[in-house]
Amino acid sequence: MIYEYALDPKVLLLWASSDRDHAEFYREYGIGTPRIFSSFPKKKASKLRSYLLRFSPPDSQSLASRRYTEMVVKLTESIVNRNVKDCQENDWAGMVVVENQERPFDIILSSEAIELNNNITSRSMYLPDSIWNHPREYSIHRTNSDFLLKISNFLRLCNSRVIIIDPYGWRMNSIKFIRFMLKNIMTDRVNPNSPEITIFYKEKVGESARASYVKNSILEDLPENSVSLQIKVFELKETSESDVFHNRCILTEHGGISTGHGINLPDEKSHTDDMFLLGPELYQKKWQQFSDEICFKVVSES
Repeated sequence: MIYEYALDPKVLLLWASSDRDHAEFYREYGIGTPRIFSSFPKKKASKLRSYLLRFSPPDSQSLASRRYTEMVVKLTESIVNRNVKDCQENDWAGMVVVENQERPFDIILSSEAIELNNNITSRSMYLPDSIWNHPREYSIHRTNSDFLLKISNFLRLCNSRVIIIDPYGWRMNSIKFIRFMLKNIMTDRVNPNSPEITIFYKEKVGESARASYVKNSILEDLPENSVSLQIKVFELKETSESDVFHNRCILTEHGGISTGHGINLPDEKSHTDDMFLLGPELYQKKWQQFSDEICFKVVSES
């Protein structure tokens, strides 16, 4: 539901000169949208920021120049940290072709056409069958494989964190899905670092389902390379001063999804669920509640 975009600096310059494209940039790219920018041709946000600012319009006081600088800052707030080779060349198109051969981007957005299936230009992106168009919601089969398929880019593109929020994360079907996910989480990652996995679930009233039990159950039957992942588990409880713990979400630094039934999957194709891409406001709310701080009472953790 999210896609990594390699962006030609010349396209950003064009957008800075257009009222419509400038407004659309803030509406259609970044957290809460399907389109997340790649750090290419650099590894980190700070390096990408410096690289892009080299292309700023010469008149630093012009509206286009101010817009361009603002867009660069916004663009680098949440990017996919791609493990690229440090290249000093100025031929962006040539560099992107080489990188795409090693590890394909989802979309390459350029000023001029490049002979690649995943390339669109600032002129062709609005055609009816353009690969720029992405769904923001799905009806999914409640199976491990279909659920994982729909969130695969969240896992493949995340820099360092995956947060699973499900009141019934202690149930065995939930544990089985988490195991299934962990066995596949390093597949085709553009960043070789292993992400930290954090699982939050709601206190099981009347019975014990402590975080240590859930974590040990998850780690059972995992291959050695998966066991080395950093996994944290929290059992939470609502209080009179907290929000209710009800919604099921999966979050990374690049956005999040919400589903009706969550990860308690029966692995039945006849059962379906609805999956939605979280908008920026809902995403920020969930990130604040479960990442910036834990806004519930912690019953147990492991």
